[in-house]
Amino acid sequence: MLKGNITLKGDKSISHRILIFAALSEGECTINNLSTCKDVQRTVNILKQCNIMINNSGNGETAIKGSKLSSNSKKFNCGNSGSTARLMLGLLPSHGISGTLYGDESLSLRPMERVINPLSKMNIKINHNNGMLPIEFKASESQAINHALEVPSAQVKTSMILAALSCNKKSYITDSFVSRDHTERILQYLGHKDSAYYKFKIPTFNYTVPGDISNAAFIISAALLMPESNITIKNTLYNKTRTGYIQILKQMGGKIKVYNQRELYNEMVVDINVQYTPKLKGITITEKMIVSMIDEVPILALVASFATGETIVEGAQELRYKESDRINAIVTNLKACKANIKETKDGFIIKGPNILYNTSINTFKDHRIAMTFEILSLILGEGLNEDVEKTTISTSFPEFYKTIRGIHE
Repeated sequence: MLKGNITLKGDKSISHRILIFAALSEGECTINNLSTCKDVQRTVNILKQCNIMINNSGNGETAIKGSKLSSNSKKFNCGNSGSTARLMLGLLPSHGISGTLYGDESLSLRPMERVINPLSKMNIKINHNNGMLPIEFKASESQAINHALEVPSAQVKTSMILAALSCNKKSYITDSFVSRDHTERILQYLGHKDSAYYKFKIPTFNYTVPGDISNAAFIISAALLMPESNITIKNTLYNKTRTGYIQILKQMGGKIKVYNQRELYNEMVVDINVQYTPKLKGITITEKMIVSMIDEVPILALVASFATGETIVEGAQELRYKESDRINAIVTNLKACKANIKETKDGFIIKGPNILYNTSINTFKDHRIAMTFEILSLILGEGLNEDVEKTTISTSFPEFYKTIRGIHE
């Protein structure tokens, strides 16, 4: 069982963004509880290549000295981080930097045309190989745009906003998908109140990043499925564009209490209590619901395997373009564990409850697939295999094993 209180490291999505805004500020900013994951470190490293001083004090505090971006480097390594690649493609050329973005084998297979095309319309000069990394870019004078997002991607939206913020004329970027709005919220916190995006002086600021709700999902799910569990996760992000998984688990009957709700730095933060729930029920999840829980679909599939009845996930085709084809990865591995699951074009159907068995798992080098099946191993009483996917998991949640050890009895 899982028992006790925990606080998680900062949300990964916000960490990428707040680092960039601190780098563009007029002085020295202080960020508390920044994510320590590998993806965010890729963003840190590239900003350092661009003449930005970033220092960690060792007590969870990070100092960033804003400056005009400049660089002698010509190659920028994004590792496995799609956020880093897409955000830097909007940031670097629009701030006078030329070079090449590249990444690991997995990132080099992920589609970038979704961000290349709108940025090209903003006069960002980009050369690419079939819409994938490596991508060459040249210092560019960005131009204003009036654009409606064509895919539900907060990364594309943020990349365009970063380019727009270097232009004197107003850009209008609309999002009918209601994707993550962290960039917009940070800008509002910093004093940019307009619905249009244009050149804006970023003041010196302090910021505390709330706990990562996507990482919390794994702990929450384990607690629901492990008898006698009762945990509380404090200071967790509860942005309305990210709460879909909690709402789904509640509809499935999960004993989850969200309380102590407050606003910090223009983001909603809460404490979440979770208790073991022996009788979860299946549910249908539509495309409209998927946007606010896209990262949590792998762990949802595991929970659904223990629930009574049918769980249908549809409209989740975006999962095929993540670190792996997550729909295929979920179905392949749950079938190997003897789950009754059927793959569809845009999701899957699970009939439960299932008696699952631990077996050899193909993580497809995907951190969320790796963590999902580590949680299954924990539920089945077989412990955690810390040596297998520690490197993969550190992409987003390096404290994963330490956190679970601290509350596992």
